[in-house]
Amino acid sequence: MTNFGASFRRARESAGLPLEKIAAETRISTRFLLAIESEDFHLLPGGVFNRGFVRAYAAHLGMDPDQAVSDYSRISATADEPMDVLRDVERASDKKAERSLYPVLAGILLLLIGAYYVMTRGATSKPGDTPTTAQEVVSPAADAPTSPVNPEAAALTALPPEIPPPTVQPPITAAVPVPPPTSPPSPSTAESKTNTTTPFAPLVLEVDVKELTWIRIATDGNVALNDSISAGTLRRFSAERSIEVTLGNAGGTSMKINGRDMGQLGARGQVRQFKITPENALNIQG
Repeated sequence: MTNFGASFRRARESAGLPLEKIAAETRISTRFLLAIESEDFHLLPGGVFNRGFVRAYAAHLGMDPDQAVSDYSRISATADEPMDVLRDVERASDKKAERSLYPVLAGILLLLIGAYYVMTRGATSKPGDTPTTAQEVVSPAADAPTSPVNPEAAALTALPPEIPPPTVQPPITAAVPVPPPTSPPSPSTAESKTNTTTPFAPLVLEVDVKELTWIRIATDGNVALNDSISAGTLRRFSAERSIEVTLGNAGGTSMKINGRDMGQLGARGQVRQFKITPENALNIQG
């Protein structure tokens, strides 16, 4: 931690000003004032709002606003640099891991090809491929007659009988039972089911920006917007489960949820946070 945040705390304590009084006079939340004093800049809204908060806080304490903004820009830029370096290192390690997988995949592919070759070669070999002599298979009996033997006939007798090719059985297909026809439900039954199982409609949020406002919107847990929006901008968002809204200038924005005006969202410069769900979409107000 640098001397930046400590200088704000010392100036405030020397003037004997509590955070609540400064927040009421500057319209800056006490949470953001504490973030400036502790240099937890990631808790601030971001963009031009961070410099605006630092300038307004410094001017209220009698400090040099321009010097405070300059010191903030230098410190915040230095704090963000290690994160960029870490992202570059992570991307390089991911690419290296991908390249190291190529030899492993190639080895596995070669093993599969070799196993397939051995299996197909063993399946196509025949018992008659191994040479066998007539003397090894047929041995003359002791009491056999001493008649001359035809060598060709003896060789044919010594060979093992050919193995008939396996018969291929046709595939057995199971009959799929056909469900019996069902009669259509009566109108009263269909109407009761419709009344009891009607799902919530999806959420549709329309944002109309009247003044420069920092807005953060997350739909179903995913951040869809996190930026400063200029006046005259009309944005539309939709979600199934929830829409979380954070406004840096509630008085400069109007909203409609599913076509219904949500009314006054807050005072000018006020920070507002709220969550819209299908359960509260019909009655949530600003």
